[in-house]
Parts: sequence; C-alpha cells; structure tokens
Amino acid sequence: MRKSKRLLIGIQVISDAIAIAASWILAGYLRFYVVPEGMLGSFKMFLQLVPLIIAMYIFFISRNNLYVEELEHSWRKETTKLVKSSYQAFLLLVITLYFLFSEKVSRIAIAIHFFMAVVFLVAERAVISSYIKDAYAKGRLTRRILLVGFGEKLAEYERALHSNQMQGIKIIGQYDGMGEPIGGSEQLIFPTLREVVTATNPDLVVIGYPGTEFERQEKMVAQGLDLLNEKVIMLPALPESYIGTQISDFHWIPMLHLNAADIGVFQRIAKRLFDVVAASFGILILSPLLLLLALLIKISSPGPVIYKQKRITRNEDIFTMYKFRSMRSDIPEDTEHWTEENDQRVTKIGRLMRKTSLDELPQLFNVLGGSMSLIGPRPERPELVKKFNGEIPGYRMRHRAKAGISGWAQVNGWRGNTSLERRIEFDLYYIRNWSFLFDIKIVLFTFLKGFLNENAY
Repeated sequence: MRKSKRLLIGIQVISDAIAIAASWILAGYLRFYVVPEGMLGSFKMFLQLVPLIIAMYIFFISRNNLYVEELEHSWRKETTKLVKSSYQAFLLLVITLYFLFSEKVSRIAIAIHFFMAVVFLVAERAVISSYIKDAYAKGRLTRRILLVGFGEKLAEYERALHSNQMQGIKIIGQYDGMGEPIGGSEQLIFPTLREVVTATNPDLVVIGYPGTEFERQEKMVAQGLDLLNEKVIMLPALPESYIGTQISDFHWIPMLHLNAADIGVFQRIAKRLFDVVAASFGILILSPLLLLLALLIKISSPGPVIYKQKRITRNEDIFTMYKFRSMRSDIPEDTEHWTEENDQRVTKIGRLMRKTSLDELPQLFNVLGGSMSLIGPRPERPELVKKFNGEIPGYRMRHRAKAGISGWAQVNGWRGNTSLERRIEFDLYYIRNWSFLFDIKIVLFTFLKGFLNENAY
C-alpha cells in the first residue's frame, strides 16, 4: 500500500500542476487573443511564468494537507481547502508580480486565472477521487488497519469504518483487547506493539481506551511513538464538540483550552457585513413570497401574521424573534415543550411553512437589526435555556456566538424533535471551528437540504 500511496500522491501532484498550468495559459490566451487590444509579447511572458505559478500553487496545496491520504474522502473539505489554497497562491502571485516584475501583467488575466484555477482543480480532483474510489471498490487498493485497545470510542471507530462511504478497508485484528472483541476482530497476542506491527504490517494503527484506562493507554501510546513507518492515531475519551479545541503550553505544560472558542473582532465585522448584505438582498428578492405568505396566514386563521417570541442570543442577551405565525392563536402556548408531530395547534398553512422552514423568513429582519446572524446556533427560549444550562454540560457555550437562522446542526438534520445533546455537539463544533468559508458552506447546504426536514413539525 505504501508504494501505491506514493504513486497516488505523484498522480495528484502532476494532475494539479496540469490543471494550474492550463488555467494560467487559457486565461492568458483569452486575454491576449480573444479580448481586444491583446499583445503577443505579454502572452509570451505569461508562458514564462508557468513554472512559478505551478510552484506557488503546489506549495499552498501541500501546506493545506491536500497530499495527505485520509480514510474517508470528503469533497466538501477538499473543495474548501482547494479554494483556500488558490486564494493564498493568488495573493502571493499578485504581490510577487507587483514588487518583483517591472513589466505589468494583465489584472484581467490574473482574475480570470484565479476562477478558472479553482474550477479546474476541483474538476480534476473529482476525476482523481473517482479513480481512487473505484480502485478501492475493486480491491486494487486496500488500507490495512490495526485496532489497539478496547472501549466504546474504539467500537464507534470500527463501526464508522464499515459505513457505506468507506471502501478498501481491512481490519487486520485487535491488539490488547482485554477480552472485549470489537466487531468480531481477530484477537492478536504479542508481547509488544512493535512485534504485532512487524507481523501484520498495517498502514494505520488506531489506539483507543476508555477514560478509566489512562495508565494503560499511556503505556501503549509510548509504544506507538516507537513506530517509524506506520501512521499512529489515538482516540481520546472526549466529546465530539472538542474537535477544534486549541492545545497550547505554559512552561511546557500542555493546556487544553475548554471554552476559548470565540470569533475575533475583525471576523465579526466581516460576518456582520455579510449578514447585512445577504439579508437585504434576500428580503428584496423574496418580498413577493413574503407578501403571499402573509396574505395566506391572514385569510386562513384569525390572529396576527407575525409571531413574536423572546429568545436568547450571543452573551445570553434576550431579543424578540420574528416568525410567520404557524399556530392557532386561540390555544395557549406550551412553553415547556417543542412542537410534536400532528400537533393540533398547527394550522394547515403553518404545517407547510414549518416543513419548508418558510415560517423562519421574517428572521431576515432580525438579521438586519443585529440580534441574529444568518448562520449560528438556533436561538432558544429563556425558560428552556435556564433549564438546559443546569442539565447539559457546555450548553451555555452556545451563546459565545450570535444566534442564527440556520446552523451546522440544522443542515445535518439535528432540528425539531431530535437529540438535544447531538445538536449542542454540532453547535459547539461550529463555534470552535468558525471561518467565513464555513459560513458560506452552511448557506449552500441550507439551500441544498436545509429547508426540508422530516423532523420539522
């Protein structure tokens, strides 16, 4: 597998280089031969810059870990990293051309190249990924994995390896299982981890123990550090929401920053500008639909068109959230429970709006007013927040970010009458791993699959 891995990386590097060169040359050709007033001399200089352009892109693509094999290929993560790498290379290119080259390079051509490079790289990577998946499916490539330890985390990992998205995986056995076999794995008996690795030749060693077995895990990790040619990973006994948590040191003492997740001042300014522009555009485009829904609500049942409710946002501030009224106004509101399936309080037009999330559209005005963001943890009622703060560890940390119309939990299906703990895990993951591109991705996912949800009653 190691030889095959090096071959695959080589194919990726060559394919990326071809995509980058093609986008640069084609951008120059369009600028100097298709767009009027092109100059042949400038295009020749374009060709001379090809090696430099390739080197810049390959550097940033490698720096963003796009030449590292992962067990599960995620086109979303790969596309995000490709866009990031292209943007970094684009900035370096602009600076280099401005300060180090006396002859001016067409800004139009550079801009065309940037967009074409992203498209070409994404398309080329999709073809390569398809080839790799086909090779795994047909058994031409295999990832050999050795499980070390026992416990629920390792069992979860083993189950994930057998999901529908995973192919080409072979679990060669379980070492130090303490009589707790995982998924029917063969129990391997050897004096040391190095000896079992020598005998089985795995591509990946996965160490995982329950939190109560810290000393045993520590000894096995020490043995894992002695392995030179095998990749070793450890599954810590931590919640999923800790993904993205910072680890630093104080006088060489490791420190895990439990609640340090926060969006910086300049990032909040950029996020706010995006919210204002996007919400304004959304209200303008959707105004006919907003008027139609308001009319249908008014004629279908007595009561106000807009439903107002107190909710909690960033820093646990209370605000008034707007929604289209979807329930009968002559039945008292139940503030202790969420709406359930076939709830008699929901009107006919309200049921449709809830299923398609159209009742949330007035929250665009909350976004304009600054009490909400387009993307963030969904806001909850004050009485429920008070209850959950005392029952669920980490719930209060959700309020480090401004409440959102949509969020990472919602686009992954955790909304309505679903597990609150899982929803919080996704919210905290979002807060700890926030980026502007992450927000854009959630916006796209919202349009692709976030509006319709089987758990929205």
